[in-house]
Amino acid sequence: MALRKNDVGTFLRWTVYEGAPVDVSAATKKQVKIIRPDATQLTKNLVFSTKSSDKGNGTDGRVEYVTITGDLNQKGTYQWALYFEMPGWTGNGLAGTFVVEDVLF
Repeated sequence: MALRKNDVGTFLRWTVYEGAPVDVSAATKKQVKIIRPDATQLTKNLVFSTKSSDKGNGTDGRVEYVTITGDLNQKGTYQWALYFEMPGWTGNGLAGTFVVEDVLF
């Protein structure tokens, strides 16, 4: 499914891997840092994924964020990076990009 400009309620989900899913259940801070096409930045708090097949406790490495009004307010390529603070480790995890398409009408 394509992401569209001004989408609200879209689930952005990630699984943290390091050869296998990483247990992030002890994370005291879970965030996604997003850079929009115009270089403005967002930092959003993540929650453990509650997708029906998931445990929802972070042991499977799954986290998610649900977009709100204003998050996807531009068309183009967005950059993202996951950030965690956990006992014994703090730092950026996965990183990548996604594309937001313009509204067709």
